[in-house]
Amino acid sequence: MVFSKGTKVRLIHTGDIGEVEEWLEHDLIAVRLEDGEVIPVLTEALERLQLDTPSKVKAKFVPGKKKVEPLPLQPLPTSSQYTVLKPQGLQLAFDPVVKPNGTPDYYRIYLINDTQLNFIYQLALSLKKKQVWKTQGRLGPRTMVEAGSLRYAELNESAEIDIETWRLLPDGKGTGQRLGKLLKLKPTQFFNKLTTAPYLNRQVVLYQLFAEKTLSQKKESPKVIPPPESLRSYTNRAAQEKQQSKRWYNLQEMPHEVWEKATFKNEIDLHLQNLVDDPASIAKNQILSVQLSHFENFMQRAIRLDVERVFIIHGVGEGKLRSAIQKRLQEMEAVKSFKNEFHGRYGYGATEVIF
Repeated sequence: MVFSKGTKVRLIHTGDIGEVEEWLEHDLIAVRLEDGEVIPVLTEALERLQLDTPSKVKAKFVPGKKKVEPLPLQPLPTSSQYTVLKPQGLQLAFDPVVKPNGTPDYYRIYLINDTQLNFIYQLALSLKKKQVWKTQGRLGPRTMVEAGSLRYAELNESAEIDIETWRLLPDGKGTGQRLGKLLKLKPTQFFNKLTTAPYLNRQVVLYQLFAEKTLSQKKESPKVIPPPESLRSYTNRAAQEKQQSKRWYNLQEMPHEVWEKATFKNEIDLHLQNLVDDPASIAKNQILSVQLSHFENFMQRAIRLDVERVFIIHGVGEGKLRSAIQKRLQEMEAVKSFKNEFHGRYGYGATEVIF
């Protein structure tokens, strides 16, 4: 069915009444509801509203896309084939989860790495300039990671996503320069970015973050010819270098805290064999003390790094360790909640802690 701009329509599944605002791509129509909200709806989920009296305003006819007969396949020139297959860099995809009435409920957010490079990333979502969530991690080549979610209604709350990435250099040589982008999600532009995403292989809202060429660039330092060095200067410098060589320090361009949080494992297994090299050397009356000591160190590090949640693996057993852990969790101000429920990975042998 063809709907013209200004046509009164009814959403079949909900009964909501609205007016056609404009045609979008992929059989979607922007409909302005009676409360003023504009939402994308599939054409098959709409029906024309029959009014008792004809409208005096003549609606402007918006023709649908003409059906184009497929042309015989022609072999692409070599340059065109490369254009189609070349890497697309880093992309951010919003994968819609749709309600039964055909309207989006929320979006799963995926960070897609369509390159042969490794990255450390940090993403943060803000609504009306207030941060809602933040996540960090490592992203391997030709992979994607689910970074978070965004509810459909939150698109009208000045949603912004702050993205920071650092390329991991080969052979453990640290990271490349920081690349950052602040993505402002404007509804009018958001719905026009619907396309097929790599690796997901389905229609999503897709944003190009950084092109592959930009990500592959190496940071070159200008060549500087040092002036002749005096014997005193050389002696002092050599002594300082010798002293510094005794310490490990970070030469990476990214903040150490970001690196530490990105590589932080959000679980600790408190079974004794995972804590000490020689479990047999620990007396039975000292085992619980050793386990709680590792637990305390792990929790303090998680709190310092502002981690959202962790899992404490204590096993089922007699429950002494679990009881001691839960008693200590009740005393920690940074802990919002914790639960020992069945988990697909840990069964009943772990407590989930939320900060």
